[in-house]
Amino acid sequence: MFITRNLNKKIFFYIFGMNLLFFSMVFFISGLCSYLFDDNYLPFIISFLFTAFVGFLLAYRNRNYTSLISKKDGRLLIGLLWLIMPVFGALPYMIYGFSFTNALFESYSGFTTTGASVIKDVSIMPKGLLLYRSFTQWVGGLGFAVFIILFLKTMRNGANNLFNAEFNSIEKEKDSPHIRNTVYKIFTIYSLLTLFCFLLLVRGEMNWFEALCHSFSTISTGGFSVSNGNIGSYSTYSQYVIILFMFLSGISYFLFLFAFKGKWKRLLKDEQLKFYVFLIFFFAFFLFFFEIFFKNYDFFSAIKISLFYVVSIVSSTGFDLQVNSLGMLPTIIFIFLMFVGGCSASSSTGLKIVRVLVLIRYIPVSLKRIFHPRAIIPVRYNGKALRDESVRLIFGFFFLFLLIFLAGAFSLSVMGNGFIVSLSLSAASISNMGPIMGSIAEGFSYGDLNIVSKYILMVLMLIGRLEIYAFFALFSKSVWGRS
Repeated sequence: MFITRNLNKKIFFYIFGMNLLFFSMVFFISGLCSYLFDDNYLPFIISFLFTAFVGFLLAYRNRNYTSLISKKDGRLLIGLLWLIMPVFGALPYMIYGFSFTNALFESYSGFTTTGASVIKDVSIMPKGLLLYRSFTQWVGGLGFAVFIILFLKTMRNGANNLFNAEFNSIEKEKDSPHIRNTVYKIFTIYSLLTLFCFLLLVRGEMNWFEALCHSFSTISTGGFSVSNGNIGSYSTYSQYVIILFMFLSGISYFLFLFAFKGKWKRLLKDEQLKFYVFLIFFFAFFLFFFEIFFKNYDFFSAIKISLFYVVSIVSSTGFDLQVNSLGMLPTIIFIFLMFVGGCSASSSTGLKIVRVLVLIRYIPVSLKRIFHPRAIIPVRYNGKALRDESVRLIFGFFFLFLLIFLAGAFSLSVMGNGFIVSLSLSAASISNMGPIMGSIAEGFSYGDLNIVSKYILMVLMLIGRLEIYAFFALFSKSVWGRS
């Protein structure tokens, strides 16, 4: 990276300090959970005290910051937070006895909502540590910018730049003139979804601890579970509750805001939502017939399995029922769906449906332009003409996404992993869905990977969650240089 005189260092250190102070409370709550279950809570107390001390020191020494964040600063701030915060998040894992690599892997997997875990037997893990894993996903699913905007004083256009750096979308919608109000509403929606999911799960066979952990993992589309059998350990009722909330968590927060305002026409006309629903039901229907005719599942089991897996993958949650050998065709479909992801401005990752829609719409437009070279034929989304610059950025994003996926798969293959496993690992990591690997490669465990493979996956996780342009901006001399 390259140091610049233009980067507002004081506000970065202040924001970083405030994030550490906020996150120290996650350590405290997890430690309290360990205390309630008579587990060893000392690792969380140590992590809490150290993180709170560093956070307070940084925030206090840089409290007289200049309230100005440029677009470039916004992207760099968010990128650096995503790079550094998981390092602090690895502290309790290391104190509990994890190696540095495994602790870092578990932390990055949590924050990026990937859900890949090196823990082979979660039943022997302290309850506080399991809650903490799911809590990191809940924080990561919403993003650091949301907490910054909610808890910091007014910044001159800085909140807008931070928000746009965290929520990448060609629409750039705002619910109100003040971005803080929009962020507050998004946080409220996120919290309410978590609460409703918890209340419905606790009405089933899950106890409050299991329901809370799975609520955090579901709404963040993270995928961490507190059972070795993942969601396959629970009843059909709980599985359908999780299907519902995985589906809802893949929908844009702005569409929820339209629904609450009674703008049902806007909601029902949204092309991204319609494609999201179509994609889920089309592939669930296809998988249903495959299971009926080729796997001999009964009617209701086939419905549940097909719907669960398709929603789990499209929403980028990655929860698993641990069904024995789904077959090669479903595996190919799963890898394809991993790339698509959910809606923009949601906790889902992947390419995002809005980009896929634009890519599909460009095909007939490009053909028309060949035969009518002088005609102005724009690509349209939700009835609006998109600028060619926006379309080119989406194409660039798409090809970079594929290139990184292939580079990741090749690197993993070179490190001794099988061809199908390498492809699946690369797709699952860049799309931030780890647990699903159990059904793609039977008997697979992230804990068995070599050290280099784990670091490759961590890079892919970060690229998938931060998104490609923002990730590479961290290592660009032009971005770190003078404006």
